[in-house]
Amino acid sequence: MSQHLYYNGVILTSTDENPYAKAVLTENGRIKEVIFEDTENIESRFPDAEKKDLNGNVLIAGFVDGHSHFLQTVFESYHLNAKPSPLGESDSVETLLESLKKQLEDPKFAEQEYLYADGYDEAVYPDHRLPTRYDLDSVTSKPLALSHVSAHNTVFNSAALKAAGIDDGYTPPPDGDVGRFPDGTLSGIFYENSRRDVLPKKEVNAEEVLLDGITNAALNYASVGVTTAQDGATGLEWYRITKKLALEGKLPIDIVSYLFGEDAGYLLDDEENKRYHNHYRAAGYKIFLDGSPQAKTAWLSKPYKKTLAGHGEDYRGSGIYTDEQLRKIVSNALGKNRQLNVHTNGDEAIEQFLRVYEEVKKEFPSAEKTRPVSIHCQTVREDQLDRLKELGILASFFVDHVYYWGDYHEEEILGEERARRISPLAEALKKGVHFSLHQDTPVTLQSPIFAIHNAVNRVTRSGKVLGEEFRITPWQALKAVTIGSAYQIFEENEKGSIEKGKYADFAVLDKNILTVPPEEIKNIKVLETIKEDVSVFKRNEVEA
Repeated sequence: MSQHLYYNGVILTSTDENPYAKAVLTENGRIKEVIFEDTENIESRFPDAEKKDLNGNVLIAGFVDGHSHFLQTVFESYHLNAKPSPLGESDSVETLLESLKKQLEDPKFAEQEYLYADGYDEAVYPDHRLPTRYDLDSVTSKPLALSHVSAHNTVFNSAALKAAGIDDGYTPPPDGDVGRFPDGTLSGIFYENSRRDVLPKKEVNAEEVLLDGITNAALNYASVGVTTAQDGATGLEWYRITKKLALEGKLPIDIVSYLFGEDAGYLLDDEENKRYHNHYRAAGYKIFLDGSPQAKTAWLSKPYKKTLAGHGEDYRGSGIYTDEQLRKIVSNALGKNRQLNVHTNGDEAIEQFLRVYEEVKKEFPSAEKTRPVSIHCQTVREDQLDRLKELGILASFFVDHVYYWGDYHEEEILGEERARRISPLAEALKKGVHFSLHQDTPVTLQSPIFAIHNAVNRVTRSGKVLGEEFRITPWQALKAVTIGSAYQIFEENEKGSIEKGKYADFAVLDKNILTVPPEEIKNIKVLETIKEDVSVFKRNEVEA
């Protein structure tokens, strides 16, 4: 029997009934007792427990990731960094090209015949200019694919187009698009599924990459207090490899996968895959209904403020499925009692999901037991929040958009009124919509603390408050990234709050989210992360 006693600190339980506790006793990876009364002489009450003195710091339930692409973060470590500051050095097309050239001096890229770069973001460039194939031609003569920060468009250099047999006569598929110069020649920018026609069928040896980097990726999540992470679009190969590595003890935290593509049904037909296998399990289906607002591929009900190059002023983006195609997908999921995670950025994509789900749900009276989730839910309207609540659909908000792209949404994408409403958390809360927060990592840096900060403050890069009336309190935001996201993955009885019987999944913070000035929440540090009563991250060990 292994017992630990956590005491002498602030303990936030994520429960409204008893928000604060005085001490927590754990046993064999579970919470055995939560103590609320005076803790004077607490050590003598539990003489057999190993003492864990919090030294005045703050203990919370471990963060549960509402949506990210955990496995993609492993692969990014093999790519060039094209992100703007503070995560990179690419704050304009010019500095992007300089940074890529500098990184290519690293010998590890010399062996790569096909190069990948991730995270360019024209939203922060002074002129908002998109890089082109000819810009990338100046970087390397090898094939190079430069992915947008949203992961919804890719710029290819001329060598990459040549390798794929693509010329100026290329016609994109219905669910894709391309950029062209005024003379009709390809600019190298490929949107959504048109990218599949250019990218190699297989990038690297996936098993070798995951074997080499999956533990470090899990520890990176743990370093910001995450004890359960999510992979939001997992294919068959990645699923099988990750399950194999989990069984080999490579995962120090829990990972849940939402399966994407034709393999999803096959994997989820096996109930055994839905159970944890040494910290890994399949959780449900993932589908995409549209693209990204900052890439101007999200499906809106009204036109973009500034249209996508090559399109008319009435351009609104577009969907991926017809209603009939979506109806088959939803029917299959509900018929097998499987959860759906549905990528819906634009309000027209949300509308399609609501319309089709409402129709199909009539055939399956117990459908809400599957807890379908509208992922990102960026531009959800007030009337749509009412329908989400009515239909039992959850929302997972990408609230970091307020900081990273709030200014760009206002200037280029949505205009002032619609930009103000992105991620309308207070309105969702008022209407009783169950929601979580997420960061879509690697689109943005994994940091639930920063998600809380953005939910509470709603301040853009430029320092502007965007949609002040949609702010929520620190307590409400903390619950959204703990018990709220645990509920989203059907694990609210095991995780997400500090209650008797749940896993001893904790994060130790240096300051109290509830009492620091709101503008300082982002500066709170995770000192330690504990998974099932085992310390998997300690800040002093990392910094030593």
